Parts: sequence; structure tokens; C-alpha cells
Amino acid sequence: MKRCIIYISIVLMSLSTWAQTQDDDQREVYNDAENAYIIGRVEQVQELLGDRVAFFKGTLKQSAYRLLALANLELDKQEEAEQYVRSLLRENPYYSTVPDDPQRFVDMVEDIKSGMGATITTASSKAENLNESPVPVTLITEEMIRNSGGRNLKEVLMAYVPGMLSVDCNDDINMAMRSIYSAGQEKILFMLNGHRLNSYSTNVAAPDFSLSLEKVKQIEVLRGPASSLYGGVALSAVVNIITKQGADMDGFKVKGSLGNYGQVRGDLLFGKRYFDLDVLTWGSIYKAKGERFFVPSMFSGTGGSGDIIVGGVGNKPSYDFGLTLNWNGFSFMYDTHFSQIISPYTFSYTFSPYSYDLYHTFRGMSPGYGTKSSHADLSYTKNWGDLTLKASVTYDSSDMMRYNIVTELPTEDALSEVLGTSEYLDSLLTDIPGIYRYLDGQDRNYGVQLKGDYSYQLNKSHQGVLSFGMHYNKFEMIDSKFILGGYYDITLLDVTDVSTFAKGKEHSLDAFVQLKHTWNNFIFNAGLRFDSKKRFDDHVVRELSPRIALIYIQPKWNAKLSYSKSFVDAPYYYRKTNLMLKETRNLESEILHSLQLTVQAVNPLPGLTVELNGFYNVADRLIYPRGWMNANAGTGKSLGAELSVEYKTNRFKANLSMEAVKVLDAEYFDKKMHHMLNVPSMSGSAVFAWQPLRGLTLHTHLSAIGTQYVYYTNYQTTLVFEELVDGRLLMDLGADYRIGRMEFSFNVNNLFNKNYKQSGLGTGEVQQQSRWFLGSVAYKF
Repeated sequence: MKRCIIYISIVLMSLSTWAQTQDDDQREVYNDAENAYIIGRVEQVQELLGDRVAFFKGTLKQSAYRLLALANLELDKQEEAEQYVRSLLRENPYYSTVPDDPQRFVDMVEDIKSGMGATITTASSKAENLNESPVPVTLITEEMIRNSGGRNLKEVLMAYVPGMLSVDCNDDINMAMRSIYSAGQEKILFMLNGHRLNSYSTNVAAPDFSLSLEKVKQIEVLRGPASSLYGGVALSAVVNIITKQGADMDGFKVKGSLGNYGQVRGDLLFGKRYFDLDVLTWGSIYKAKGERFFVPSMFSGTGGSGDIIVGGVGNKPSYDFGLTLNWNGFSFMYDTHFSQIISPYTFSYTFSPYSYDLYHTFRGMSPGYGTKSSHADLSYTKNWGDLTLKASVTYDSSDMMRYNIVTELPTEDALSEVLGTSEYLDSLLTDIPGIYRYLDGQDRNYGVQLKGDYSYQLNKSHQGVLSFGMHYNKFEMIDSKFILGGYYDITLLDVTDVSTFAKGKEHSLDAFVQLKHTWNNFIFNAGLRFDSKKRFDDHVVRELSPRIALIYIQPKWNAKLSYSKSFVDAPYYYRKTNLMLKETRNLESEILHSLQLTVQAVNPLPGLTVELNGFYNVADRLIYPRGWMNANAGTGKSLGAELSVEYKTNRFKANLSMEAVKVLDAEYFDKKMHHMLNVPSMSGSAVFAWQPLRGLTLHTHLSAIGTQYVYYTNYQTTLVFEELVDGRLLMDLGADYRIGRMEFSFNVNNLFNKNYKQSGLGTGEVQQQSRWFLGSVAYKF
């Protein structure tokens, strides 16, 4: 990894040096214009930059537009200044002013941003307004993140995104989207500035404490299938985390937090813009001992009783460290993060408390699921008039560690019947207490991508953008380890052959094309992507992912009708495990078809925006676990409706989201079902924020969950049993206060200490956190 970083750094410095020599003349012209502005000769700014700004690049071009706008404001040329601000925002939709900017300029930027509407880049790979996106989108701003009181990404998404709900898989922070989920978070694509965060071996990306919220400028969520742009994993949604820029920070910020149950958090953030170089770097750590609950034997899968730990992070803290650089069309990003969640219970089919402190650690990790991943992305963007090309090279690595307690109490039952293992293990493990399994794997992925956008205008009524691209990935599983033990800390079986068996390489190639054509009040948006993957066993998977949408836009409302298909290829980890357990059938890709109709009303009353979305989903070949094996054992058809409401005034803001889902037909391992397990048919969330005083914000988050069916699996028969669980209403409360450079915040989750449980795929009901609180102090230098 270090060698890879060194190579990337060398390439970046070489390319930057070349770019520097090409741009010396432009920089000199800009410096002359800036000096003229400083000494009050504002007329010279227009003379020096007016005819040249179109040929500038990157952040230098943004700086030139900013300087031209400032100069025209000094000359009281309002319309000219607005034109340059609009050009600036087209170059950088996420541009933010800095504290030293004149108030007139700040107000102009905010007014034009508001008039242009919120801008996103995820839906069509190019900047566009929310009402132009071909699918329903939820945009979560930095202010909304604070108002939610969310401690991690999962809690923020649940507060604002209809259809995103919590499910529990015992050893991972997990979510469902429109009732579709898996044992780990494998169905939603998570990205950081457009770079995939999901593991290439497991498809997992957990929205946990390993993804810092302090660095986030906004979160763009595509609701529904998105494989036409992003390929596999983008099955039910895409979450794109957009980081701040250095200019947004313009300094250094330190933040410390303390809470109950051993919560400790620290955040550092530095950002600065130096002419055409923008720098942002961040660091975050989080630790929690967790909350202990006593579980009696009547609620235990194997009859044992004892304490479980809920919300514990493990022996090592979660962390997130990263860096972004933007310079003359070059962009570089590096991020490394780690998370570990303590497993409250033993393995799914035994599902009992265990003596957490009796088990020894592997690589410093206690029982649970841990992942360390690193991501690097170097890209260069070049404009030639109406054509924009972007070339990228990427590197990703993941170190996955899964440490399960199989069963703590000695058993005479045949574990092979529920775990899918050999009968040899039965004789090895019978009557042994404290049986555990440890599995790890290290993988890496190299990628090369070329994307382009061609803008055209046929006449005043017909214009559009043609987007296209190709992407190649090479994936390698470089090592793995499998250990089976007993008596709490004694190795019984160290399968050294697993390291050799697990290794493998896979190659994937994809290409996409998308047309966004606008005529009068209509937008036609259609895309098609072809993915081809050669698996480690030479089996080739090919998938076509189409999307077509028709959008009608009016000043006060808009409507969208779309169809899309998405897929997620079966994870490498599942396929290798099945093969190791002598399962010869190949796992196929999971498929989702979705038809959506969205109607949005903008300002029917001042400050009010209402969106109603209806969808019809057809899912096929969904992968479900049975013991340690996995199979394409699920199908489902569902009909649903989503409501999103936003209302804001100068001092008050409210966000409401609701979802209702009706299961028309579903199947789980040949078992017919008429409802989704572990997710409710009705759910809702509301966030309210009020500013009674300057610098003070009071906020609350309410979440309502309807009745739901949970399931558990009998240890001896592996039969699925269903149980109806009552709904619940939860309330979080918080306050933020800013005075000068100081920030204070205090948040309480589950204010009324509601006692409730939640289940998930392959696990029974898990006790959820009671009343947790966290207080923070921050200072900006």
C-alpha cells in the first residue's frame, strides 16, 4: 500500500509540474488582476480577465470568475456581477463563500444558489438541479446533518430518506431500502466524491462511525435502481458523500465529544485554498464501551443466559482519515477508515449471549465484524469547448475480519446440519464449550476509467448532454485465514489451505452511454450500461442495465416517470465460501426492476416543497444465507409510496419523510410470504429545527415505525418462524450554540428510554440502545 501511495504521489507531482509550466502565463495575468483589485483599480480587472477567463482551468478559473464578480460589484454593475457568479457556480456547484468576502457578494451567491435550486451531480453524472434528476433524489445538507442529531451516517439517512430503515445483523450496522436488505449492507452503493466505498470482495459498506460526518458538505441519495450509471451494488439506492472543499473551511477546526457508555470522539479538519490549489484533510476517531443488557435463558437460542453488549465498538476505535487535493483540473483523494462492532450474540442459528471477556483476540480484535479499507483516486478533467473528458485511476484495498462465536454451551446437536459444514466437524466440536470461528481476507482492486460529456444545442428549444464512459477493474484476493477453535481460546483447526484456496483474480469491464435532451418544458433522460465480469472460475457474467425517464417541468411543480433495472453480482466471498463447502451451483447476480412516478410541488406556499413518489419493484434471485452457505433463494414484488416534505422560514425548518409498502408476492427459500420480514409496512420521520436566539439552534428528531414481522430460525430444524412486533415512536433532542469561533452541541438519542428490539437477516431479535447522549465542544482557528 505504501508503495502504491508513493507511485501515485510521484505521478501527481509530475503531472502537477507539467500543469504548472503550462499555466504560468494565466497565473501571472490573474495575479496582475488581483493586485489591481487590491489597490482599487477595479476597471483593470475586466480588461485583464474578461477575454481570457474562458481559457483558464480548474480552481484558477473559479478564482477569476469570483474576482470579476467582485470587481463588477464595486462598479455597481449588478447584472454583470450576477453573470460571473452564475459562471462560477456552473464551474463548481458546491462553491461556498469565505468569511472575508464582502456581504454583497455573499448574498448574491446565496440568492443565485437558491434561485438555481439545489444542485447535485450523482443522478446524471453531471451537475443538474433536483427537479431535472431522472429519479427521486434526497439531498441532505450540512445544516440538515446537524439538525438531525445523527451520530453516524446511518442515523442521518434514516432521518431524511423515505424507505431507509434500520435492520440488525448482529455484528454490523445495517440498513434496508424499500424492504430490500441482506446480512451485511450489500445492496446500497456508498460513494465518497463519486468513488466507490463498497468492498470488492464482500460488497459491504457499513454507514457507521468509520465515515466521519464533519468533512461532509452534502449527501446525495438516489432512491431506486442506479446500475445504468454505477453498475453492480447500486441495486436499491446510491449514497454519494460530497466532502467540503478547502475554501469552505478556510482554517483549522478541532472538536472533542464525550458521552455515556464510554463514548469518546475526536475530530480534526483543515482546509485552505491557495490560488488554484484547494486542500482538505480530516481525521476522526470514535470509541464506545457499549451498553450491557441481561438476557434470560427463555430468550436464548441454546438455553444459555447472560449479558450482551449493544453499541460497543470493540478493542480498537473506529477511525476515518483522508485528504483531497484539487489543482488545475487534477483531483486527488485518499481515504482510509476502520470500523469494528461488537457482536451482542453468538452465531445466528445458536443466537445466545456469550462471555465476551473470556475469548482471546485475533490481531487485536474481539468477537465481531471489523473492516479496514483504503481508497485512492487520481483524476484529470479537461474541457475542449462543449466536450469535457475525465480520466481516472483508482486503488482500493480491504482487510475484512469476521470473528464469530458459534456456540458457548457444549452441544450434542449436529452443527453440520445448520452450518453447512462437514460431518468431520461434528466429531471435532461435540461437547466442547466456547466454540468460535475466525475468518479474515485481504483484497485489492485497481481501476481505470474514462468519462466524457458532450453538450449540444440544436436551437433555442432543443439542447442536451451526451455522456459516455468506460471502466476497467482488476480485483485480487491476496490472502485469507480460517481458524476454528474451542474452550474459548484454543485453536482446534487452522485450515492453512484456505489461504491458497481463497486467492483469486477477477476482471471486469463496463461501458455506459446516457442522453439527456431538453426541449421546452420536457426532459428525456435515457441511459444504458453493459457490465462484463470474468470470475475467478472463468465463468463470465454479463448484465445490461437500462434506464429511461421522462420529466415535465413547470415553475411551481414537476413530474417524472421512469423505469430502471439494476443488479449486484454475487460477492466473491460468498462464492468462494460456497465452493469451499462443496456447493457446486454458481451464485447468480441479484436483479431489481423498478417503475417510479414522482410529482413535486415547489413553493405552493412560501417555503414549502412537497414530493410524492410511487414505485413498483420486482426483485429476483435475491441472495439469502443458510448457515455458512448462500443461495439465490428470494424473490419479491412490492408496491410503495414515499412522501417528502420540507418547510422553512428564517428561523424554523421542518423535514418530513414517510413510506408505505405493500408486498404483493414474496418468496424466501420456497416459503411464500405476504409481508417483508423485519421492516414495517409503514414508517415515518420528522426533523424540526428552531433558532430562538442568534447562534442557538434547538432541534428534535421523531421516528415512527409501524408493526412489523420479525423472524427467527430454530437451531435444530432451521425452520423460519414469524412473530408480529408492535410499532414504536422514538424521539431525539439536541441543541447547538455558536459564539465567535466556539461551537457547543448536546444531543440525546431515545430521549424517553424506549425499550425495543430489532431483527435482521439470519439473526433473532437484538436489544437496541436505550438513552444515549453525547456532548461536543469545537473551536475553529
